[in-house]
Amino acid sequence: MTRRAMWVWVHEDAPPDPGALGAFAGAQRVGDAFVSVPWGGPTPLTHDLVAALRARGVRVSALGGDPSWVDGDGAVTWARRATSAWLFDGVHLDIEPWGLPEWAGDRERLLAGLERAVRDVAAATSLPVQVDLAPWLADEHPQAFAGIARQTDRITLMAYRDRAAGILSFSAAARRQLAKSRTPYRIGVETIAGPPPHVTFADDGGAVLERELALVAAQLAGDRWFAGVAVHDAAGWQSLGS
Repeated sequence: MTRRAMWVWVHEDAPPDPGALGAFAGAQRVGDAFVSVPWGGPTPLTHDLVAALRARGVRVSALGGDPSWVDGDGAVTWARRATSAWLFDGVHLDIEPWGLPEWAGDRERLLAGLERAVRDVAAATSLPVQVDLAPWLADEHPQAFAGIARQTDRITLMAYRDRAAGILSFSAAARRQLAKSRTPYRIGVETIAGPPPHVTFADDGGAVLERELALVAAQLAGDRWFAGVAVHDAAGWQSLGS
């Protein structure tokens, strides 16, 4: 199977162990990791996590995002701090304005703000920039989806379903649009507990995750824009077991 990617959210109350994370990445054939960076920039733990992942041959991107970044210059401020030490291979944005209370009545403005934030981060850092997008945006807001895709080097489609058929169906319109814009993409899946069972692999276990990811990868093997799968997130994935 193609080497995978994973999100690594670093929470102060339960920080990941660098050695264990690196070993897990190696065992799971992870080729790219998105490691969250605090607002103030990389910490000593950030450096240790990146070093442990790099020792396993993993490319590491700075992960950050807040829905409020669709307004103002928060995305650029964070990105400049995150990348100032030349620690990362790229930037991975997870902004998700559809979670804001004003989303229902102000969708076009918020999506335009997301496009601007991605564009400005790319200009400010000179690093490859990737962005997480919900696949349904391609159905409901195709022009905005296409505009955001034009500003990024790669999209991760958060196709959060727990069976290959559902993942492929959920992401179909987005994949068609990304093929038209010639934008590489990953298929993202969820492993954390809490979402409805059909959204996450948390209640299925590692063997089911592997089976369904293999089916997705096989189905998309002929798509030149398919860049592999990504698992959200490292802690949830590690908790699945075999």
